[in-house]
Amino acid sequence: MTTDPIADLDAGKAALAVLLASLPGASRHRHADVGWVDSGVADAVFNGVFAGPGVGTDDAVAAVVRHFRDRGRPFHWEIGLRGGAAGAGAVLERHGLEFDETEPAMWLGLDSLPPPPQAVPGLTIRPVTDRAMVREWVEVWGCGAPAGVTDRWYEVYANLPFGPGGPLRMFVAYLDDRPAGTVYTFVAGDVGTVHYVVTLPDLRRRGIGAALTHQALRAAADAGCRTAVLTASPDGIGIYRRFGFRECGSVSTYVWSP
Repeated sequence: MTTDPIADLDAGKAALAVLLASLPGASRHRHADVGWVDSGVADAVFNGVFAGPGVGTDDAVAAVVRHFRDRGRPFHWEIGLRGGAAGAGAVLERHGLEFDETEPAMWLGLDSLPPPPQAVPGLTIRPVTDRAMVREWVEVWGCGAPAGVTDRWYEVYANLPFGPGGPLRMFVAYLDDRPAGTVYTFVAGDVGTVHYVVTLPDLRRRGIGAALTHQALRAAADAGCRTAVLTASPDGIGIYRRFGFRECGSVSTYVWSP
């Protein structure tokens, strides 16, 4: 059982940022006590601060903004993972970042896997094993996002070490052979971070999200993880609570755009 789930969540996000820094054209940077990754991709999802205090000094925030402004790329900054003084959000806003969302952080011990949810007729969940499946994964995750956006996501994930035995274990759910949902578990040490439990809008409330969540937990357990952590969207929090996830804090995301 974890003793510090927020630290586990932070460590998982930091490890994912380091993995993103391995992409072609990506880089890692540090100024004083703040570290960030620039994926080289013009998408805030893949660029952001991953080390240091919750905000740090005005000088450090200005350095991160200056880096991305010079390159014309957006980035995100999360607070609530690494401590930080009260008013951290106001500091970020003073430097041009805008509040995006606040989500509860949640954790679940994996000493015993929760029982699977009720089976969904016609549903199968398959691991992503090749680039064609990565393409399916991003198309479903995007839920109708413009082609230019999903193309960017594809170029990122297709160049990361995905697959059943790697740190990035991605899954696509199919309902009667139609791609219907996504999830992935990112394995870092003995912690599995669950990301992007997404179901296509017209197929929601059928149990697909619950099935994907259980698959993500199974993947984490199979990888030897002792804990699963995540941040919960309003649509997903009920599912996670039913599996036994407990809230342990909150994470607020701020975004800067050129």
